[in-house]
Amino acid sequence: MKIPVVCVPFLLDFSALIVILMLLPSPAFGKRKDDVVVMTNGDHFTGEIKGLQNGELIFKSAYMLDSVHLDWNRVERLDSRDTYIVALSSGAHVTGSIGRVATASDTGGKFQIVAADSTIDVEPTEVIAIQQREISFWSQLTGSINYGFSFSNGNSSTNSSLGANVAYLTAKNAVQLSTTSQFDSQSKGKNTNRFTLDSRYERMLKGKWIAAGIFSLLKSNQQDLDLRSTYGSGLGRTLIQTDRTSLVAIAGGDYSHERYFAQSGTVPIRNNAESLVGLTFSTFRFRTVGINSQISLFPSLSDPGRVRLSSQSNLQIELVRNLYWSFQLYQNVDSRPPINAPKNDLGITTSVGWKF
Repeated sequence: MKIPVVCVPFLLDFSALIVILMLLPSPAFGKRKDDVVVMTNGDHFTGEIKGLQNGELIFKSAYMLDSVHLDWNRVERLDSRDTYIVALSSGAHVTGSIGRVATASDTGGKFQIVAADSTIDVEPTEVIAIQQREISFWSQLTGSINYGFSFSNGNSSTNSSLGANVAYLTAKNAVQLSTTSQFDSQSKGKNTNRFTLDSRYERMLKGKWIAAGIFSLLKSNQQDLDLRSTYGSGLGRTLIQTDRTSLVAIAGGDYSHERYFAQSGTVPIRNNAESLVGLTFSTFRFRTVGINSQISLFPSLSDPGRVRLSSQSNLQIELVRNLYWSFQLYQNVDSRPPINAPKNDLGITTSVGWKF
């Protein structure tokens, strides 16, 4: 089946752009190397605080070949004069230098954030993430890239999948981009391919509320879908926020433009106004296992009775530091396609990836 001339170069170019961004070296910026961390057993470290995620403080000294991950609950005291973005369980993101000081009345101490015009004291349990605030745009990017391949001699079938994502976070804004490309080939059946591009912008509002905007592209030979582009926005709220688990709900509306492969007696192009309801869930368990799931429901407003569902779940198991194995389940359901096409596009991919 012929791949559209316009769709494929755009998606491939975007995939290449994400890869280039990940591999592009960052401008030199000297972070301080005199951060201090003291553990409850008396161990004392001097070096650089890289950040806090999933309940682990990431730290590196000059004499360490690689960063170490310290249990946040066993950190008695720390001090740094560098600037960080600190995420709190209340939903707030505060920018400033950080410290944790033990007191006589409270052996756990208070966590202090020294901002430009004030000092904020919070309980250490309220701190769910710490990220370095880099001076350059490139240094602030985080993400991953993964690739999977399988071959079966029985029917000479091959499956290839490539994925990448990149994120940018500030105290008030978050941008996430991800793209996947899959190709299936077999000697006794038709070849199929699937491309996705998903982007999301979030603006932190008061408390746990967020404003969000989405843009996505989907091409699926399985559903005879040449290209669907979706543009939407909504209001979201963080329902659960801890150092290891997050659950965010969003509701709003969107507009989708669909182009199907031509069939006799059908109109291949459709425009839809839709409402949007979605949930995003992530959790980290057992120090090496991460689960990320996202589900979105699109009830049509311009075509009442038609409902689309998009979901994807990803299980990641850390192999060695920053290298992981991934298992992904995705599904796209259309209750009433405008042409004679399969209603369901369901698939599983496995791959090996690298985080940066």
